Amino acid sequence: MPHVEANGLRFHVQVLKPADAATGSGTTRPKVVMLHGLVIDNLSSWYYTIASAVALHADVYLVDLRGHGRSDMPATGYTVADNVADLEALLEQWGIDGPVHLFGNSFGGVVSLAFAHRHPDRVASLFLIEAHFAVEGWGEHMAGSLALAAFGLDESAVQDWLAENADRKLSRLAKRSERFLMETSLIDDLQAEAPIAWLAQINCPTYAMYGSESDILDRARELEAKVPGCELEIVEGCSHSLLTEQSSLVRERALDWIGRFTATGDRDSVGAGGSPGDIPGED
Repeated sequence: MPHVEANGLRFHVQVLKPADAATGSGTTRPKVVMLHGLVIDNLSSWYYTIASAVALHADVYLVDLRGHGRSDMPATGYTVADNVADLEALLEQWGIDGPVHLFGNSFGGVVSLAFAHRHPDRVASLFLIEAHFAVEGWGEHMAGSLALAAFGLDESAVQDWLAENADRKLSRLAKRSERFLMETSLIDDLQAEAPIAWLAQINCPTYAMYGSESDILDRARELEAKVPGCELEIVEGCSHSLLTEQSSLVRERALDWIGRFTATGDRDSVGAGGSPGDIPGED
């Protein structure tokens, strides 16, 4: 099971790239880091949707964020800044010195934006799906059951999902999620996040996708208005779960996006997600 030590924690990671890329004999390819959402999410949401297709054209790095999947769950340290520091340390462990393309889904978008603001020279582009970021009142909205609702994880919907899909693995996921919410500083840390005022300082190419039925559609409009040159796409009939609801469309857009940064933009032989088996990010 692949793990790396970074920033004092043990992270579960998956790296998708050709064998010759590790030896330096392959051609230089873009580096893509994909960051997932909160609580019941992990790297498998990328692995089973678009990661394998993107890996045909770029080196793809997946990670279970702290507290998620098979990564360590410390009692404290869940601020956006903590996650940015984790990403800094992971890039060092992966030996990535040049700019990376950050793909962020939901909370992963928060971390991606914050990293791009802190390290503008280390980000080649942002590809954001239903990205959150702190606005006035965002912290309070993150507390308790509202914390789940804010990230598209409505409490009743979660219970329905678990009831319909209850098995041994999902039971473990539910128990881990409960421990994450109840026994760590996650909610307090998010509640303390201050609103950001630096979106206009993001200077890398940015593509953002949101569902027309998303509960954070106002964030989409704010990104478009404040991030210079941000390209926004609103997908009709989709919710905050856009990545899974329209994975084929997201995959197509992601390949088009990364193709802008490669020599050919070739998309021949593009497959779907990963192959069946144990979910690599599930605990």
